[in-house]
Amino acid sequence: MKLFEIKKKKPSWLLVESKNTHLEHLEDLIFNQGWQGAESAVDYLESLRRMLATGTGSKTSVSVKWDGSPAIFCGTDPQDGKFFVGTKAVFSKESKACKTNKDIEKFYSDKPELATKLAQALKYLSKLEIPGVLQGDLMFTQDSLETADIKGKQHITFTPNTITYAVPVDSEIAQRIKQAQLGIVFHTSYEGDSLDSMTAEFGANIKALKQTKDVWFDDATYKDLTGRASLTPQEDSQLTKMLFNTVRTMKKIGQSKFDAVLSDKEFGKYIKPFVNQQIRSGKQINDPTRFIKDFMTYYSQDQLQAIDKMKSGPSSPSAQARLEKIKQKEEWIADNSNTLVGILAIYKRIIELKNVLINKLNNVDSIGTFQKTDGGYRVTNPEGFVAIGHEGGAVKLVDRLQFSRTNFMKKL
Repeated sequence: MKLFEIKKKKPSWLLVESKNTHLEHLEDLIFNQGWQGAESAVDYLESLRRMLATGTGSKTSVSVKWDGSPAIFCGTDPQDGKFFVGTKAVFSKESKACKTNKDIEKFYSDKPELATKLAQALKYLSKLEIPGVLQGDLMFTQDSLETADIKGKQHITFTPNTITYAVPVDSEIAQRIKQAQLGIVFHTSYEGDSLDSMTAEFGANIKALKQTKDVWFDDATYKDLTGRASLTPQEDSQLTKMLFNTVRTMKKIGQSKFDAVLSDKEFGKYIKPFVNQQIRSGKQINDPTRFIKDFMTYYSQDQLQAIDKMKSGPSSPSAQARLEKIKQKEEWIADNSNTLVGILAIYKRIIELKNVLINKLNNVDSIGTFQKTDGGYRVTNPEGFVAIGHEGGAVKLVDRLQFSRTNFMKKL
């Protein structure tokens, strides 16, 4: 039984962008779309629960988020039938679709490393005879492959971004990788009569692609051929109970209060940056009341920092307006504290449910994932997953305290 029924007409949050589809974190649907976003998040979780429960079906599919770089767009230009490669700039009005090495030199001479990878992609991906247009993450080129001893066994490794991928040297997949000039995982397809009018759809059908030893390729579809990710009856029962309790809390708040609070523009502007700051600090919502207090501190500090930068000084009208905003936000939080606590409790529960499901999905892997440390390699989970709804939308399922924080820290 579904907890919320997604209408046949696509809800507003189910956006399939025309280019380079942007993915939101599952839990952030609440901040983006209020009550409807919370409904959608619960529907995703319920559908994933049914997907992983033994003997049940689901209209939601899951793909694995590979930590590759850069994103490669490639395929056949529908207007002239020529093969091209490039970055997301292939879709701009002044398209940077690279059909020759001269195009790569023209558009990317200022980025020699990227230009080299695009040249390799142009040479080898053309052999796949891609009939449409696909987007994928470049996982390796031949010169980026290394060997490493991991737990006393030799592995072939590649580190396209944050995560190191490793396969035993004596495995079948290692033999294919060693022969390949590059490796790529396709995850998005595009349709349209011209590059600048194309729309994206999650998922990539690679069955029609021509096999070649020069390219190791795969799609991102989650594959559990072992049954290890299936929920036990006890786990399924517990998740169902947690989902119903989440819905009960939502209904206790009510849609009107839920949306009225989340429609506040200042809260909407600052809440997601604040959550990202918390993640960088290794924090998550444990106590919604404490979280609200910390948010107010974050908001106040931002306003005070803006005042400090004003040449007109703290007594100026613009500075006083900032101080008034702090006062108004304090009053707003006091007036809406009960509703805010309830909404954040739901947000917290959705994260907990998501992480339970991620842990089950992590039970299956075909390629080992590690993080390099000064002491060697530490086992880590994949970057995350993408849940693709039957209406065409999709959301990220990522353990943000583990992977997102690692990415944040890498950028510092």
